[in-house]
Amino acid sequence: MSRTLSKQEKHPELYTQHTYVEPAKRKRTVEMEVLCLSYMRTGTASMYSALNILGLPCFHSFSLYSRIQDCSMWSAALDAKFFNKGSKFTSKEWDQLLSDYAAVTDVPATCFAEDLVSAYPDAKVVLMERDIDSWFTSFDTAVIKAIWNRTNQFIGRVDPWFVGPLFDLHMRWVRGWMHSHSEDEMRRKAKAHYREHYALVRRITPKERLLEYKMGSGWEPLCDFLGKPIPDVDFPRVNETAALQEKISIIIQRGAFNFLKRILLIVGPLLLAGLWAVKYR
Repeated sequence: MSRTLSKQEKHPELYTQHTYVEPAKRKRTVEMEVLCLSYMRTGTASMYSALNILGLPCFHSFSLYSRIQDCSMWSAALDAKFFNKGSKFTSKEWDQLLSDYAAVTDVPATCFAEDLVSAYPDAKVVLMERDIDSWFTSFDTAVIKAIWNRTNQFIGRVDPWFVGPLFDLHMRWVRGWMHSHSEDEMRRKAKAHYREHYALVRRITPKERLLEYKMGSGWEPLCDFLGKPIPDVDFPRVNETAALQEKISIIIQRGAFNFLKRILLIVGPLLLAGLWAVKYR
């Protein structure tokens, strides 16, 4: 009988700490081979796992949980592209930010489809697409409601160490990439933006560089396209909704703990001083 995996085993990126190197000091260590520019909630978590199995270290929004400091550079990239603040990223900045990744998927990377296709002309592009109605149901439940949840937003404001940078980054792509400033507006614009994104990627990607991958078709089409041997394990299938909801729960709990710790650091000495004053007055 197989055992139930612990949270640490299911979400290692939330419990892994790296020796952080400032992006300005990084150099590309692996070639960028794959740009999976599919919209979130279309199988990006499964593709993330698959690309890692193929030996292609892959960036996903999950990756930021163990490199929280990188949120500031991603935010700078969003500011430059969508809000005309600062200079747009060139290959130099992308190589710094994505120095040890051979593949990317999910936001915020997918917000930069044109930039990444141009910066990495030899990289292959992979697209997965779902029926738009089933996609929207998933996107609404797992993304829109989570982003605009008042508790999540409150924790994002009071925890500047972990949840805050993530929350700030996600709000930037919501406002910049999706041009949405409220929950209703994001919901209202979602389907049109989904269609526009896929049309854009197909328009800017040469046909010989593009694979339209259908989730459930296994390793063969992906490995043939990338020139990789087929692994001796099943193609990963991640329950994205369940996985994301559990990750969000862990993140919010960590943010709440950081907030309470901050309050105790402020209130604790004052409380002790008050007790001392009462005792010795």
